[in-house]
Amino acid sequence: MTRAAPRSDVFVSVVAALRSYARFLPAFVDESYKTLDAHYTNFELVLVDNGSRDDTPAVVRELLARYKCVRYLRLSRRQAPETAVMAGLDAAIGDYVVTLHPEFDPPAVIPELVEACRGGADVVVGVAPYPAAPGVSYRVLRWLFQRIAGPTFGANVVRVNSGFRCLTRAAVNALTRVRVRKRHFGLLAAEIGLTTTTHPYRFLARGGKQPRVNLRRSARRAVSLTLGHSVAPLRVVSLLGLGGSALSVLYSLYVIGVYLTKPDVMPGWTGISLQTSGLFFLVFVMLTMIGEHLGRLVDDSGGRPLYHVREEQASAVMLSDLTRRNVMSHSE
Repeated sequence: MTRAAPRSDVFVSVVAALRSYARFLPAFVDESYKTLDAHYTNFELVLVDNGSRDDTPAVVRELLARYKCVRYLRLSRRQAPETAVMAGLDAAIGDYVVTLHPEFDPPAVIPELVEACRGGADVVVGVAPYPAAPGVSYRVLRWLFQRIAGPTFGANVVRVNSGFRCLTRAAVNALTRVRVRKRHFGLLAAEIGLTTTTHPYRFLARGGKQPRVNLRRSARRAVSLTLGHSVAPLRVVSLLGLGGSALSVLYSLYVIGVYLTKPDVMPGWTGISLQTSGLFFLVFVMLTMIGEHLGRLVDDSGGRPLYHVREEQASAVMLSDLTRRNVMSHSE
């Protein structure tokens, strides 16, 4: 008879953001619980309800009565996916914290990510190929973004980044100290200087649909990342302003030269129109970029919390190994 492998004594937290996943949530929790219970003496599953509009709260209450070591956080309104994950990271207490997408990421890979993270990396990112090959437009956009990511952000960024990742406690503490609304965990990890490795896996189709690439959403996210994590756009605006000023000076010298050499030449409407339209173009580009950055500064400096937890519940039993204690009755 083959003996089961001993369970690890590390405390693992799993954070999953929910968004109207009631129909397949029981299967996800059951698979996650069985995987964690088979590999770790103590663990927790943190479910963050990010504005679900179905009967997810009722389903979670039934699961809390059935499974131990499950926690439930219900946000007051729908937030960005990264903010919902941040709420889970703030609540997680494990030595290692795994974040995943309940619809597409397989819980069976969690032990592999944790072991890779225990090997010395601060962050291990899961990398999975999309079932359907992205279009040419998306591949071109991704290539351009990867080309400018290093020089723009001043840090190495993982080429393929997903939400399935494992973080050490030190990495979680470092990331949760950064309280900004527009966040990207891959860029934050690179900016902080956390070591990042990748681990291959394959997507699931738990909800009956495969993950797919949205070009418009990806383009909007690329612009948001560039504006939110770098001062490079402001530098570009400064260069545009300097370039426009230099062109204005050259054009003024040209007008003076024409006036001195050919005083009878009437100024042309085309030249004036081109000058005016060009200068106004530069002015409006600069105002747009500066306004976007000022809006982010106001948004981040308003003193408002990133999220508000409307409801919090937990299983009746939150410690799988009841012999494990962090408070002793006596010391040696």
